[in-house]
Amino acid sequence: MGFSQKAFADFLKLNFPLLSDFPDLKAMQAYGVLNAERRLANRTYFIVDKQGVIRYKKIVGRGEPLVPNDALIEEVKKINKG
Repeated sequence: MGFSQKAFADFLKLNFPLLSDFPDLKAMQAYGVLNAERRLANRTYFIVDKQGVIRYKKIVGRGEPLVPNDALIEEVKKINKG
């Protein structure tokens, strides 16, 4: 983990590793969120279940509003119901 990622993780007291996708951008490509022109990930929400399966994915288009937290919580509840 690079210095800036470690500082970010320490500041937020994160208990999970962060991924750096530079310079190859392979993770962004694999998850289908790469904006190749800008070499950045499109803003995306993922909800991953306890088995590591992506159960929700929402790519937010440019100018599109963010997904409200309440809506994300509802998605988690749906996933947990099975």
